[in-house]
Amino acid sequence: VNLGFKELNDTFMLPFEMAVKLGNAGSVMPAYHDIDGEPCHASHYLLTEVLREQWGFDGLIVADYGGIDLLAAHHAVAADSTEAAALAFNAGLDVELPDDACSNRLTKALEAGLISLDTIDTIVERILKTKFEFGLFENPYTEIPTEPLHNDKSTELSYKIASESAVLLKNDGTLPLSKQTPIAVVGATANDPLALLGGYSFPVHLILSDTDSGELNSNTLLQSLKESFETVEYAKGCDILTERRANAPVFPGDVSMAIAQDQTSPVSKDTSYIQQAVDAAQQSEVIVACVGDLAGLFQTGTIGEGSDTDSLELPGVQREMLDALLDTGKPVVVLVTGGRPYQLGRAEDEASAILYGWAPGQEGANAIADILSGEENPSGKLTLSIPKNVGAVPYFYNHKLKSAGTPIAYHFGSAYNFGFGLSYTQFDYKDVELTSNSVEFDGTIEASVTITNTGVRAGAEVVQLYTRDKLCSVVRPVKELKGFHKVWLEAGESKRITFSLPVDMLNFTNAKHQRVVEGGEFEIMIGRSSSEIEHSSIVNVNGKVNTLPKEWRMICETKEVQSA
Repeated sequence: VNLGFKELNDTFMLPFEMAVKLGNAGSVMPAYHDIDGEPCHASHYLLTEVLREQWGFDGLIVADYGGIDLLAAHHAVAADSTEAAALAFNAGLDVELPDDACSNRLTKALEAGLISLDTIDTIVERILKTKFEFGLFENPYTEIPTEPLHNDKSTELSYKIASESAVLLKNDGTLPLSKQTPIAVVGATANDPLALLGGYSFPVHLILSDTDSGELNSNTLLQSLKESFETVEYAKGCDILTERRANAPVFPGDVSMAIAQDQTSPVSKDTSYIQQAVDAAQQSEVIVACVGDLAGLFQTGTIGEGSDTDSLELPGVQREMLDALLDTGKPVVVLVTGGRPYQLGRAEDEASAILYGWAPGQEGANAIADILSGEENPSGKLTLSIPKNVGAVPYFYNHKLKSAGTPIAYHFGSAYNFGFGLSYTQFDYKDVELTSNSVEFDGTIEASVTITNTGVRAGAEVVQLYTRDKLCSVVRPVKELKGFHKVWLEAGESKRITFSLPVDMLNFTNAKHQRVVEGGEFEIMIGRSSSEIEHSSIVNVNGKVNTLPKEWRMICETKEVQSA
């Protein structure tokens, strides 16, 4: 992790600061890595000065699994487990997980003068305080649940999340499909439930223990599509993995585990099943090509913890399968599931539609089937940009002009940028207005826009507010998302959306590690995505510099009213 504190504070730590201050987080876990040579598990600055003193966190700091021992074993900032324990607990840690491999050395650390009894007492006080708050001394054991965790309410919520988070990237009018349309469902992810789950879902953990749950509470894509469409042909077309095995390699680089390993990747290179997919496609009017990842931990899958990639290519021979399906000349709807974006090659130009379902969970298959059939109107927007080439990575919308590399190679760039997403209907933006073009440090910038559904069916649009600091004492991003609002509209309906942006949210971190706002001109942009700005205005913030208080305003409020 190579970054300076300004970027750390302004980009990466901001959502954690919000979770602590607005969400009253009860526990926080430091990460395994170091920042500029200082391991997070041993950082008094991060765990105590920033987290507790500056943000006011009053909960427990718990170690990532084995994180204390790694101060000696990997980071080599401690000679042994005793020194590692002293470093971590002096930094502000409260609880070691998953065991007491280092905390059982605290007596030795105390005897060696590496930690004080006062520090240990402070930690014990925090732990006891939390236990008292939860009533664990009065009721040390939780009641055995009598109601299932999986119920109608959880099913409804899971479906809602899946249907609203799917992102439609391309559509030539093929979607939505009539339920009477004969379709071919092909691809390695079509009939595998783990194609819809995340790396930390329960069935994925069972792979590591070589255990099978025996049943899953979720449909596969194939099952849901068969329930939605009258005529469905199916062919797998290819495999993603030849086997799912535990104890897969984890570590990159020149550590002994990587040097000594002679394991080969289980990702399949077998193209012999592609013709079956083509044959199934020939029996249909529209092809639904299901591609992407299989969730797994430590390379038991192609996505998840310990499962990095060096490419934007689909795992295995999925790209070859896609090209073969495109060669049939039939309309191809590409359905991508998994945790990362992919470069789809010819399909980006030749496919009729591209839908990203991401990792939609146990109701994901039902939600995606309903989107394809038109029961649901997609409304998700990209939370990342999809680069055309791996050489452009990291590719992000809120870069600084030179830090992302300019000029860029011809084959870099992105066809689908942060905030982008299509619908089965259309939306018009008009009458953008600012309440005032001048504001004080303690003021709020109000921007309003009227959104009209100009299509023939109901749908939702995510209206986005971006800002740019026009002149600053430090380099600032070309634009930053500050607020967004999803508005639901019937066909022909209009609503007026108002953003109330506190001037505090225009802040950045200065050389003294303070959040400050500098006066001057700020560009206020309202758009459909980071690359589709519909309107831009200039607001002047009066004054020179304002250092923000501990409890600064960090939420852009939105409201909607019916338009005539």
